[in-house]
Amino acid sequence: CFLAITEYHQQAVDLFSPFNHEWCTYYLNSGRVIVPAFMMLPSITMTNVFAKDSWQQTYENGIWNVKSTKFKCALSQKIEGVAEVAIVRTPEYKTRLIFNLQFPEIKISSATVKIKPADWKNTSNMSINQPVYNGYVDELSVIYDDLGREVLDAIATGDWLDFEVNPENNSKEIVFTNTRGFSAVTAFRNCLSDMAPISWESARDNDFFFERGQKNISSARDIKKLKDLVHYIKLDGHINKVLVDGYSDSVGNSIANRQLSQQRADDIASRLIELGLKPAQLEVRAHGSRYPVVNNNDKDQGLNRRVSVRLIRKDNGVVKQ
Repeated sequence: CFLAITEYHQQAVDLFSPFNHEWCTYYLNSGRVIVPAFMMLPSITMTNVFAKDSWQQTYENGIWNVKSTKFKCALSQKIEGVAEVAIVRTPEYKTRLIFNLQFPEIKISSATVKIKPADWKNTSNMSINQPVYNGYVDELSVIYDDLGREVLDAIATGDWLDFEVNPENNSKEIVFTNTRGFSAVTAFRNCLSDMAPISWESARDNDFFFERGQKNISSARDIKKLKDLVHYIKLDGHINKVLVDGYSDSVGNSIANRQLSQQRADDIASRLIELGLKPAQLEVRAHGSRYPVVNNNDKDQGLNRRVSVRLIRKDNGVVKQ
């Protein structure tokens, strides 16, 4: 008998067109098996273990979309119905590369990415083996940490991103091309320079600690924290109140402790105003030795000598990015 296997079914049919009335075609999707009708064989299923589904973004759609806010900077690109890729940076986090596969029926076991020179580049002087990076899988997403600078530099010079999902079995290759990458990366980096210095999670509740008898903060770390808070409040635009509460430990009498806690709270409040906070946003209170966070007989009673600064948002703490 005669067997013919071809990747393209139409070619297989055309190949034997003079004998169409005598030939049968089986398994028309992957790996064709064509046998003479008069020598019919038992059913055969042939799987091409080297098969790979591949998609490449069209050149005209290889433009990076830029999202720029005070709390999130992002570049993104999508192959509709296949996958989406984004380079994302938020306050206090490193720039991350995030890949989303749009095939919910496929379970991702692993996925790699490499920077691929654009097809218009002269690659004769380039390394054949580009570095391959692995990300960690989160359901239908793959996240690549610490790749921000490499990816941004590559996009700025016109290179592409080449992802391979499940390379060990039935792999899928998705290539994102790149148009006007330099201007997109420039806009992204300008966004980074204007981003809030801290996140809402870090800004909403802060404590400043004092030595015994100390009334004023002085450390560079505390001053920077106050600057970041004021900067965040200005960028947020939805902070309704800033609550400043002063406390002391239980050493000494209650009147002296309340006065000391008031002086500490006033010091923090005045520094916030100096840094640009509106006085009308402040609410300052002193509690003396009440509400300790640890037992005042404990060796860590210094945690009770503090001023807390809490931010209250109009929309119950929801930050829109």
